[in-house]
Amino acid sequence: MKLELVDNIVIISYFILILFIGFFTSKQKKTNKDDFILAGRKLTLPLFIATLVATWYGSILAVGEFVYNSGLVAWVCFGLPYYIAAALFGSMIASKIRKLGFSSIPEQIEYYYGKKAGIIASIVILAITIPAAYILMLGVIIQMLSGWPLWLSIILGAILSLIYLFTGGFRADVYTNTAQFILMFVGFMLLFVFSYHQFGFFSENAPKLPSSHLTIFGDLSWQYVLSWYIIAFQTFVDPSFHQRCAAAKSPKTARNGVLLSILFWALFDFLTLSTGLYAKANLPNIQAVMSYPILGDLVLPPLVKGIFIVSLLAVIMSTLNSYSFISGITIGRDILNKYIMGTDEKKIRIGLLISSLIGILLAITIPSAIDLIYKTSSIAIPGLIVPLTVTYFNKTVLKSKDSIIIMSISSLIALIFTIFRQKLINFGLDFEPMFPAIIFAIIFSAILIYIRKK
Repeated sequence: MKLELVDNIVIISYFILILFIGFFTSKQKKTNKDDFILAGRKLTLPLFIATLVATWYGSILAVGEFVYNSGLVAWVCFGLPYYIAAALFGSMIASKIRKLGFSSIPEQIEYYYGKKAGIIASIVILAITIPAAYILMLGVIIQMLSGWPLWLSIILGAILSLIYLFTGGFRADVYTNTAQFILMFVGFMLLFVFSYHQFGFFSENAPKLPSSHLTIFGDLSWQYVLSWYIIAFQTFVDPSFHQRCAAAKSPKTARNGVLLSILFWALFDFLTLSTGLYAKANLPNIQAVMSYPILGDLVLPPLVKGIFIVSLLAVIMSTLNSYSFISGITIGRDILNKYIMGTDEKKIRIGLLISSLIGILLAITIPSAIDLIYKTSSIAIPGLIVPLTVTYFNKTVLKSKDSIIIMSISSLIALIFTIFRQKLINFGLDFEPMFPAIIFAIIFSAILIYIRKK
């Protein structure tokens, strides 16, 4: 990208701002034992919305790629199903998480199903939250800006994103997320306004788009689109949702925070969809995954371009921060708890260090880390969704061994079908590996619940 001095000053200022906020919050007085993990369970509604909205958008380059390649169906897959899932989660579960008072999903699973089930849940959560994909994306952006080798960009990006979490914990994550929330909206609003100024109304650009880009299903099969409506229900087991609901000031704050966040997701989706279509209409032969940066390079003047780059960094770093901290809790407190002496803070810091190193290593050695994280999530989510959801509504319908069987076999089924699909063995059917695993989990759980009730 062609950057002027003022753009570089804006980008450097962003990193200084984030580091200042992160380290400043670490100096605040700790109020109780949950301060490092859950910010003292005093998250207000504005902070709740800001951190949840920002955390949920880490794959911004993938969103741009989807919109550029497929058009409106990107919103049908990436937007609408997640609104539905979040609305159900907010109205049915968010307040229950706050009332139950657990600080993590593995802790909740262990309470209801025992230590073995808790360990399995920890492994599942770890598969979802190791931040390799986001470290890689951040490294790619830094490499694009600096021209440095990718490995160096990855390491530098990870250090700048995570260093303040070691001292500030979840509170530092929340406050940096809040700044990143503001910046992500400002940057994409500017990109939309300048795209409109240069290319005109959307109606003037629509004829330049492939016809499939303006249809609900695009050039994708209905089965593929439907799969995203099932995948969206990972919301029910997503540890970032659980952590923020547990940290909310009250059950009402948790419920309202999730529901109001949907409005902000819808607004941001409008901005990403519109600018992605502007890119496709006027830049038809570019690398899809870089459509937002390339469009920004074309339409934005100096200073504004720097602000937009900062918004890209903010989107990626907000998710990187949150998932790294959650994986640090999972490793340090839930998996290695009995092997590390000291306080929970010490255990989480060690876990965060391990998580960061694993994420950096994967990002450097596996260029397809994003694909890897998607596949591991597809394997992990089916095993956890039923046993966890049941704990919110009935404490006794599943036994400890039931939950272990459901988590283990469901994830194993998803793994087997993932391997089959990789080997191009699909038995004549085109479906996501998550489908048979979730179907098994639901049917087997229903049978067990019926037996237990009888």
